[in-house]
Amino acid sequence: MRLLVWSGIVCGMLLGCAGSNAARKDEAQEPVPAAEQEAPPTPVTPPEKKAPSPAAEAEGQEPAIVMPLEVTETPAPRDPLFIESQSVKGNVLTLHVRHGGGCKEHRYGLAWDGRFTKTAAGEPRAELTLIHDSNSDRCKALVYKDLAFDLSTLKQEWSEKGHGDHATLHLDFNGVPEQSASFKF
Repeated sequence: MRLLVWSGIVCGMLLGCAGSNAARKDEAQEPVPAAEQEAPPTPVTPPEKKAPSPAAEAEGQEPAIVMPLEVTETPAPRDPLFIESQSVKGNVLTLHVRHGGGCKEHRYGLAWDGRFTKTAAGEPRAELTLIHDSNSDRCKALVYKDLAFDLSTLKQEWSEKGHGDHATLHLDFNGVPEQSASFKF
């Protein structure tokens, strides 16, 4: 008889515990109001890639969209940006740049004040300003980007100012002499 009573008590306790655990599981499965949920991180989607040109494919590079040179009296560089390397092929200047960010879309541009000056050695020079708008991106990742700009405006202005159709222009970027290139046409 004692065994029967004890068995009943133990079974009652086990069923009672199992019932309260089931109730807790139901409570845990109730949806949390949207205001109390944390928003999931926004995924960063890379921009669509164009099919590489045969030349870019041969060099193992991504194709770059060629942006125009902006002519403005007072170009300002805005957000920090470092030029890793530069090259000129034909009328296209390609800059490999680096900057901080990674969470927002950045905008780039190249501006020129419309004047030709001379270097200390007397070579013709165009001072260019690389424009970078980080869109207030405070992320800490290092972003590397290839930027391409059309320099035909420089060539056209040089010719229109009576300097002829051929020259080698010294290109200075953001007033940093170590970051320069030559544009031969």
